[in-house]
This record gives sequence, C-alpha cells and structure tokens, in this order.
Amino acid sequence: MKQGKIIKMCILLLSVSVLWGCVSQPGADFSSGTQSTEGPTAGSTAAPSVPATVPTVLPTQPATKPAETAPTETVPAKKKLIAIDAGHQGKANLEKEPVAPGSSEMKYKVSGGTYGRFSGLRESELALEIALFLQRELENRGYEVLMIRTTQDVNISNAERAEMANDAGADAFIRIHADGSEDASVHGATALCQTENNPYCGNLYTQSRLLSESLLEGLTARTGAKKRGVAETDRMSGINWCRVPVSIIEVGFMTNREEDLLLATEEYQMKIALGLADGVDSYFASAENEG
Repeated sequence: MKQGKIIKMCILLLSVSVLWGCVSQPGADFSSGTQSTEGPTAGSTAAPSVPATVPTVLPTQPATKPAETAPTETVPAKKKLIAIDAGHQGKANLEKEPVAPGSSEMKYKVSGGTYGRFSGLRESELALEIALFLQRELENRGYEVLMIRTTQDVNISNAERAEMANDAGADAFIRIHADGSEDASVHGATALCQTENNPYCGNLYTQSRLLSESLLEGLTARTGAKKRGVAETDRMSGINWCRVPVSIIEVGFMTNREEDLLLATEEYQMKIALGLADGVDSYFASAENEG
C-alpha cells in the first residue's frame, strides 16, 4: 500500500516534469498544437529574410524657378512743350532792340498792333483771347504750355519773348497776331516763318515751315477762312531770336468788315484755337513720320 503511493507520486512528478519542458520550449503554441510562424523552431536554420522589392524613388527635384527680373517701369513720354505768345501788349514799347542777335538793324521792342475797324477790338486783346483758349485746348490734349503773357499789363519785347521760349526748351513756339490792310476787301489767314537762308535760325527752317503749314491748315479747316499761304521773312525780331521752331499766325484781317466782326466773337476765337491745336497735333505727327 505504501509502495503504491510512492509509485503514484513518481508518476505525478514525471508528468509535471514533462509538462514543464513543453512550457519552456520556445515557439510552443498550446492553443493549436502547431509551431508559431513568427520565429524559427529550435534546432532549425532560419531562412534569410528577403525583403519585398521596393522601387527606387529619387528625391523630387524642385521645379526650376525662373530667373527673377526687375519689373519693367514704363517711362512716360516727355510731354511736348508749346510756347504761346499773344502778340503785342496793353501798351506799346517804342524803344528799340536789334532785329537779330548781333545785328546793327534796330526795331521797336513791341509795336501797338492793329485794331478792328468795325469791332473796335484791339489786336493785343484778340490775340490774348485766342491764346488763352489755345492754352486750355492744348493742355486738355496732354501738352505742356508756356504762356508768354496772360494779361495786357506786361512789358516784354519781341526778342525777350523768343528768349523765354528758348530758355524753356519749347518744342514749338506759336505767335498769335492779326492782320490789317489798306484794302478792306483783303481777308484770310497767313503764316510766317524764316527763310531757308536766315543767318540766325536758318537751321530751323524745315521745322518752322512745317509748323507754319500745319497751323495754317488746321485753322482754315476749322474756320473756313481763306488760306493765304506761308510767307517767309527774315525781318521779324520774334523769329530771328528763336532757337526753337517758330511760326507767326495772322488769324485774319481786322480791316475787313466780315472777318473783323467774326474775329470779335468767342465762338470764332474758339474755332481758331481748335484749329491751331489740330495743327500742333499734325505737326508732331508729321515730324515723327519724317524722323
């Protein structure tokens, strides 16, 4: 009896020993009785791990950034400068000055001008009214304007007026006048410029001639006045002292009844100003094309 208990105890110890060996063996799986596939079994040689083929990915190159350029600055074109001289003034200056630089010939600094035989309007007043209308029109068209005078109460000689336009670097100098004649039937508009052989400003003949033609064409087109053409002369102080393109515009005859009365009206004065502005536009357009 005692011997049987000993045998049972030995069997129990043996069972515990076997069970312990199974628990201590790595990779044992008691839930299914199969080896774990997460590692090699004892005594076996693990096969080398072969990673899945991974495509080679080159680092993405940043897109080439275009070279930066400085923003283009639009340089506005230089505005054309137009000098406008309303001929004569409130009071004549009968002192004399050289008719041209270095000339011994002398002329009045500023004469009194003519007057309307029927309107009673003085040439200096008419010229100033037209000049002021022309100033406004040219500025509206984008030009810069230098006014030689804006009032009757000045004392500026013809040579000084030319020097004002010269010193300002005017692109064109327009001198506004009116005509008179002993023959009351004479009418129409005339332009004056220097001759090609003028010893003082003959180098500006081509520009001055073109300016004169352009102004006269614009004026007569707007007003319907008779076109008397361009006269060339070297006896005008206001031309000979110029170093810029110049034209004298005789807008009509104040000794002709019909024309005198027209010249005295604001409506006709404005037409003259519009025509002269048209002439300025045409002059620069033609000058650019010829250049």
